[in-house]
Amino acid sequence: MTTKPVSPPKIKNIQALRGVAVLLIVFFHLAVIEQKYGGSHTLLPDFCQFGMFGVDLFFVISGFVMVTVTRGKFQRPGQAFTFLYHRVSRIYPLYWFYSLLVLAIFLYQPSLVNNSQANQVDIAASFLLLPQQHLPLLMVGWTLVHEIYFYLVFFLFLFLPEKFLPAGLVLWTTAIVLLHPLAIPGNDPLLQLVLHPLTLEFIGGCLLASGTVRRKKIPAVCCSLSAALLIFITAVIAFMLKWQGAELINPSGWQRIFFLGIPAILIVFFLIQAEQRHFVLPGSLCRIGDISYSIYLSHVLTLNLLGRIWAGFAVDTTIDNLIVLPIMLLSVIAVGYISYVRIERPMIALSRKIA
Repeated sequence: MTTKPVSPPKIKNIQALRGVAVLLIVFFHLAVIEQKYGGSHTLLPDFCQFGMFGVDLFFVISGFVMVTVTRGKFQRPGQAFTFLYHRVSRIYPLYWFYSLLVLAIFLYQPSLVNNSQANQVDIAASFLLLPQQHLPLLMVGWTLVHEIYFYLVFFLFLFLPEKFLPAGLVLWTTAIVLLHPLAIPGNDPLLQLVLHPLTLEFIGGCLLASGTVRRKKIPAVCCSLSAALLIFITAVIAFMLKWQGAELINPSGWQRIFFLGIPAILIVFFLIQAEQRHFVLPGSLCRIGDISYSIYLSHVLTLNLLGRIWAGFAVDTTIDNLIVLPIMLLSVIAVGYISYVRIERPMIALSRKIA
């Protein structure tokens, strides 16, 4: 006997956290653009590289949301395929739109795309978001490769009884931990994706959502402990960054799970519980969260275009930086909003109509 599907609860802090995540990523790339085009005197600190943390927040949020929206829909094949269709139609159309723009640039002047990897691009794998040795045409698409893989595995979980989900997630985690040594760098891209530690961030979000099902409100002491642990881990990160230089600013693998993944899980947990105690992040962050996918896909193109324009009049002082950087940030948000209203939202409406 299956349970009746229920509407997922609306959690404003999750949407606001999406806004925070995408702004962190924007500042990460904004700092890169400033270093590239803004002369030797820069305003943005090196710590902006920590903006990559936005990706980890997105992964944890994604896992949490997937469990939330599928509650009561397990062992229903129709619901499982509807879930997969909604995920695919949410990710691919807008991604294809921006990938086509990058493809046009690549065909016109290949040196402008993936120059950090000798301009090597697998066009078919890029558009299909398949595992590959190099970055996709649209650079930020590497994270969507992880998203699609996670959606496919979670889709298979939907054919099992819902009560088995936590156990299945733990088994999945165990398999990654034990078999990860097989994923040798430079080896098969599919094997590296399947055994990548970043999947644990999705799983962490799933387990977080599964835990809140059984107990709607966590005692205040648990929230206090999570906040204390988050502060402790943040202090450890700051200490390591200070004493070991820039090496840990770009953590990868298991190092990234410890320094970025665990704090991301704690932040999501803390903000969910905080909302139950009537603490909600500003509505402006929620609105940015609404357009976060459009911002995420478009911001690198926007920043690079403005950066090249900036290079034409840049001077080796911080005067132009003071003017250009705010303009860049506002432009990224404006382009994201236009993309959301004129492209993303109509695409979503059309996909639902087709369904």
